Amino acid sequence: MTPTTDLLEKLVQIRNSLETISAGAKGIYDAMLRESPHIREGNFTTLGTDDLQFLFRRYDQQYFDGLLARTISARGSMPITFRLSRTMTSAGGKMTHTRIPQPDGTFRSGFEIAVASRMLFMSFTDQQRQVTVAGLECPDRLHALQRIIEHEMLHLAETLVWGKSSCSAAPFKALAWNIFGHTDTRHALVTPRERAAVQHEIVIGSRVEFEFEGVRRAGRVNRINSRVTVLVESDQGTLYGDGKHYLKFYVPLPLLRKIDSSGKIDSTG
Repeated sequence: MTPTTDLLEKLVQIRNSLETISAGAKGIYDAMLRESPHIREGNFTTLGTDDLQFLFRRYDQQYFDGLLARTISARGSMPITFRLSRTMTSAGGKMTHTRIPQPDGTFRSGFEIAVASRMLFMSFTDQQRQVTVAGLECPDRLHALQRIIEHEMLHLAETLVWGKSSCSAAPFKALAWNIFGHTDTRHALVTPRERAAVQHEIVIGSRVEFEFEGVRRAGRVNRINSRVTVLVESDQGTLYGDGKHYLKFYVPLPLLRKIDSSGKIDSTG
């Protein structure tokens, strides 16, 4: 039997009880606090890619008997890599499968798990704001990080066995429940858009001002991601659907000041 076949059988057979899931996750949580060079508390303030690798290895051994790493190796794929993303603003994590060209003209598969670190650090600053990931309430960042890694490892497992993965499909949801007790495939981390609205009262369509190259400019908010996209009306700009021309600026949120409908600066912004 091949590691892929073993992994398939493992996925089909796993039926973890909620008690087993809870105990396993707590064991990994405690191990992270003991062994991570960065993390010493649940609401950690520093995170490294080596922490993601540590979680992957522990989860792979505990829940999949090491079959994820063994399957990747047996196929001659590149070792799995990990990344912290400050630009991801909707998904809490992402598993990517790529084909990497080799000097001899062949291709090797590559797998990467990325975590939305910016959203993770924006969350858990307000004690009243509940955070859920995969349908499970998370009391701190480390719990949320675990749920994200669990979700992305399921994408990896499905991709290794079936060549594709969809968390909106019934098979993924069944695996998520049977292995990790997940009741949903979405997250409720704090997003840049939520942060802009709550902390700065800036939303899509808000009038704002900012300084660019020593010149004060005013416009309307068009998008809110890792930076805020502001459209400033200008004859030198691009023609938009409303018949007006706009210049587009990408501005860090703290550099924006909200303007009320009369054109005055809103001191709360």
